Formats: sequence, C-alpha cells, structure tokens
Amino acid sequence: MDKVYKHPHLGDILLRQRWITSRISLSVKPSGEVRLSYPRLISTARALRFLEEKVEWVLQMRAKVAERAMQGADYSPEQIEAMRREAKRVLPEMVARLAHENGFLYGRITIRATRSKWGCCTSKNNLSLSLFLMTLPTHLQEFVVLHELCHTVHHNHSAEFHALLNRVTGGREKELNRQLKGVRKNLRFRQGTEPDLNRIMELVADAQNWFRKQGIDQWQDGYPTQNIILRDILGNENYIVEYNGIVSATAVVSFAGEPTYAEIVGKGWLNDKPYGVVHRIAVSDECRRKGIAKEILHFAEELCAERGVSDIRIDTHCDNMAMRSLLKKMGYTHCGRITLTSGAYREAYQKELKK
Repeated sequence: MDKVYKHPHLGDILLRQRWITSRISLSVKPSGEVRLSYPRLISTARALRFLEEKVEWVLQMRAKVAERAMQGADYSPEQIEAMRREAKRVLPEMVARLAHENGFLYGRITIRATRSKWGCCTSKNNLSLSLFLMTLPTHLQEFVVLHELCHTVHHNHSAEFHALLNRVTGGREKELNRQLKGVRKNLRFRQGTEPDLNRIMELVADAQNWFRKQGIDQWQDGYPTQNIILRDILGNENYIVEYNGIVSATAVVSFAGEPTYAEIVGKGWLNDKPYGVVHRIAVSDECRRKGIAKEILHFAEELCAERGVSDIRIDTHCDNMAMRSLLKKMGYTHCGRITLTSGAYREAYQKELKK
C-alpha cells in the first residue's frame, strides 16, 4: 500500500511497502519525486530513519536531475503557454534594445520551449531563445541575450568572443556566468510571502542552533521574532532561496537605511552614499556549506545594481568567523563596530560595487 509522508525539508515522499521488496531503497525520479520502498517486515519508523540518513544524498540527486532538465520543473501546458506569451512580449524588445545599445545586427527571433540551452545564434544571425528565460531575473535574461548577440560577431567561444561579451557586460562576464550556473543548479530567489512565515521561522531556528553549537552569542535571545519576519515580508524586504524546489534559506535586503549605522566606532564607513543592507541571513542545516550565503550576497549586490545603488553594508557577530571570512573573500571592507538597539556590538562591513 502506498502513502505519502511529508518530510519537513524534502517535501512529499512516496512510501511503498511491498512483500516482494527485500531491502530498503530510495529513488529520485526525473520529476524530483522521491520514493522510499521497504519490505512489509520492516516498520515505517525504521524506513524513515533510513531516509533521514540519506537526506543529503536525496538533495544531491535532485540537483543532478534538475540540471539535466534545466530548471528541474515540470510545467503544465497552461504554464508553458503563459510563459511563451510573456517571452514573446518581453524578449524581442529586449533583444532590439540591447542590440541598438551595443551596435549588433541580427536576423529573426524565434521563441522555443528549449530546455537544453537558454538560446542559440545561427550562421545567418537568427536568434532562438528559450521561453524558460522567463524564469530568470531580468539581469540574467539580458546576459543570455547579450551572449547570443555576441555570437552574431563571433560564431564561436574564442578569446575574442569572451572579450566582447565581457566588454558589453561591463566587465562582469565571469560573475554573470557564475550566477547563471547557479540557476542551473536549481537555486531560485524570490520574495517571501506570508505562507512562507512558518518555514522561515524553521530556518531561523536552524541558524540559532548552529550559532549555539559554535559558541556564538548571536540570535540567542529569541531574535528575530515572528513579528520581525512578518514585517520584513510585508515590507517586501524578505527574500527566499529555493534549492531543488525547497525553501532552504532566507535573508533581508533593504534600501530604507539602518539607524544603528549612524554611529560607528573604528575607521568609519567608506562613504556616505545611499546603500543597500543585508540582514537576517539564515540557511537550513541541510544546505549549510553549499555556498548559499555567498549566492545571497551576490543576489543582494544585483538588487543594488538594478536600483542604481553602488554600496552595500552588512554587520555580523565578532565571533561569526565563517561570515567574516566570506565577507573578506567577497571584497567587503571592515569599517568598525556598531551598536544594536539591544546594546550588543556587531562588526560592520561595506563594499563599493562596480558600476
């Protein structure tokens, strides 16, 4: 008899208990569905303990099948057609604008439901673009379009091609390509909504437990509360990271300023320009050490770029050496120490973004 078990991090798991099955086994289908099969003589509790031991393996397998299927999503015919209409409305105008701005000439534009690649350019400079581009943020859509427009000049991936693509992307080819590969790994960013609230609080609990195990006195006083997270959501400042379709991390990116940054002890801020600020990063235990915090910071920098903001700030606990090391690697400058409204101290960092 088959039944569905709702795993807190993996989602629905199909449980299949059979007489003919001789051992416990796990499988991940191309759709991402997870099946747990086990013999009749083995209890469901034991089978679920086996599943818990294999959570990391399931996430890895989902990542692989997601990469083979581009976005790892099974869209309905209605969803496909809705994306096709949106792609036909948005992409031709985008191609025309970027071609005009950069002096490219091209032929016809075709929109296809291609999953194996985002786009291609023929020998006659006709462009074929995947309607699944509509699942990407605007700056990555533009990167794909510029990639294909560069092929109207260089029909290869030569050094000359990459030099041209790097020039038209403002020296950001490698960075944007890395982000696009992150999407291929099925990392998705979106704004948080009220139905996400409970899951976000689970992520906060994971972070609190991790800090406690590391001996870091951060978020050990009940912060951030559910009311704070709800305020973030209603203010459109909370963002969600989905990994293989599962909500696996969250963060706040705000452009409203941070009152506690008014006073800083130390070298001081690099400048007084408008800035974006990143707060309340929380990653699930299952996705720790997957580089998701780094992707969150890259995403925050992209939000700044889209708004024309050239600076980003963040603060962290003095003992949170993992975050402090990441900030240093990503080009952030330690500016000094700020005091929170609670009276606690935090190390403050700033990065001047390339225009």
